[in-house]
Amino acid sequence: MSSMNIMGTYSGIDMATIDQLIQAESARGTRYTQQKTEYQQEQTAWKDVNGRLDNLYKKLDEFKSAKLFTSKTTEVSSEDFLSVSAKETAITGDYRVSVSQLATATQLTGSKITGKTAKEALNITGSISLKSESNDSNNSEVVKEISIDLTSEMSLLDVRDKINESSDESKVKANIVDNRLILTSTETGDRNIMITGDDATKTALGLDPALQAMENGTDTEAVYSSGKKAVFSIDGLEITKDTNTIDDVIEGVTFTLKNVHEGNEADTVTISEDTEKAADAMQALIDQYNSTVSFIDEKLDVGDPSAENNKTGALSGDSSLTRLQTSLRSMFTRNIESDSESINNLQDLGVEIDRYGVATFDREAFIEKLETNQQDVVDFFHGTKKVQKENAEGVMETETVLTGFANEARSLVDEYISGTSGIIKTKSDTYDRMINDINDRIDSFNIRIETKRQQYIRQFTALDTAMMQAESQLSFMMGQLGGTTGAQ
Repeated sequence: MSSMNIMGTYSGIDMATIDQLIQAESARGTRYTQQKTEYQQEQTAWKDVNGRLDNLYKKLDEFKSAKLFTSKTTEVSSEDFLSVSAKETAITGDYRVSVSQLATATQLTGSKITGKTAKEALNITGSISLKSESNDSNNSEVVKEISIDLTSEMSLLDVRDKINESSDESKVKANIVDNRLILTSTETGDRNIMITGDDATKTALGLDPALQAMENGTDTEAVYSSGKKAVFSIDGLEITKDTNTIDDVIEGVTFTLKNVHEGNEADTVTISEDTEKAADAMQALIDQYNSTVSFIDEKLDVGDPSAENNKTGALSGDSSLTRLQTSLRSMFTRNIESDSESINNLQDLGVEIDRYGVATFDREAFIEKLETNQQDVVDFFHGTKKVQKENAEGVMETETVLTGFANEARSLVDEYISGTSGIIKTKSDTYDRMINDINDRIDSFNIRIETKRQQYIRQFTALDTAMMQAESQLSFMMGQLGGTTGAQ
């Protein structure tokens, strides 16, 4: 009989009893798991705070650029004929635009090659050179003439691919339609496609008849179509360009021509300030601020201390989070050092913070301020100043310091979310150490519990063994005594 089977036979203390004893001892270890859970919940809460602050930081970044406040919006009376985009440097105003001619690309379509498919070898040798150049003497582009050496095993597809390998240099691209080689200038406008080389090679590729048609006006299957310039007018001033996308006639404005107007028809283009973009960004910033402070309030909530089962926030009483809460509210309400002469705080831009720290945004007030004091709005959010500071050697140096709400607010947030020295990173590292430490304690406690279990098993097994031996000795003695009595 094994020691495990003996245990409990005489003493009545079996494994169920030992399990009860161990369970009672293990209850003292629940404080470790509870503490670990609390650490994990607090660390997770700080990570969530970090995520909200990171989003706030990114939204603040938009306000560092003047482009947000000086953006322009465009409107065209009809999108059928042209589209327009404007940079922040564009001047607001209305323009009357009429399109007379679209820019096209020069194209040379060779005659059909018979007797061979596009995949079959042409069985011709020789070479050709080609390029596409502008006929405008003022055009300073550099075009390289490329040469193609044909071998007997090359197909029409191979010739096409060979031409396209150097399209960036020659300004010529190739395609194949109905066994015809089609060459097209990669740029629109008044250009020539020039082909030189072996006449036999050009003829074999169906290109020589096209050149003859261009030069002599002869009737062939080949077609040479000269490219055209774009012709359009702005407020009656006629303009010609080699492309349908024009960005050099009005500062900061790009026109994309689509179709030709008929007769005296024209479209009206309106360029105006895009105040809605900045207002949308401001609303998004305020929404993120409210989301952040609301989450912080939730994590700091002390609940109802008088309640029997009171529940508190995961970071209730945390001084760092309380300081963050106060700093954020102060940042969004206090006066800011900036170059603006008429805007001192967010309240001047339609933002109000109530006594609970919740922000509201008056969109119309913000837009009105932006329309009347655009530069002051820009200066309030972002600026720089020169300051004199003494370096480590005691020498005064000039340093550029960022000013304005966006920069100061980002600096505050960065104190918490910096990946190298941020408060949240420091806290997270501390939680990692505490969790690792408590894991070690839990492991040690579990080892002690298991040791205790084995100790109980040995003790109570020994007790049962001793009791069994005692019973055996008692039986022996009783037997001896009974035998002696009978002999008398």
